[in-house]
Amino acid sequence: MKRWNPFGRSNGPSEGEYPLEIEILVKKIEKFAPRQYREKRNIFYYNYSMLGQYIKPLIALLEVIANVDGLRERRLDTAREIFLRLKAFYDLRDRLSLEEAFGERNLMQRYSELFLFFYGLERPPDLEREAWLAKKDKRG
Repeated sequence: MKRWNPFGRSNGPSEGEYPLEIEILVKKIEKFAPRQYREKRNIFYYNYSMLGQYIKPLIALLEVIANVDGLRERRLDTAREIFLRLKAFYDLRDRLSLEEAFGERNLMQRYSELFLFFYGLERPPDLEREAWLAKKDKRG
């Protein structure tokens, strides 16, 4: 089994490196995701499967990402779902309200990078912040 390298010099997972459910999602994602960002996906997402508390939120996030048809057919709904799953992944203790999450610079940067790393999109779909905040604040 290949070990996680925190400095990012990895060529991707070896067979059996990740929990089975994550491994299945990674294989599905890698069929459509831009190859040049494979190392970034590994560093910023896949490797978190080595830390127990991240497994469930990572699976939830990767499931939404793997549904590439959802992004094509229901772009705004899927973008919203990706944002909420990303928030749950990076805010494990659910301390940020939705409004605070929009103001969190690092989270918003990760949101933009996610669309680049997984879909090759330089700019993510616009978030409908006002409409989301007008609704009751539902945490992830």
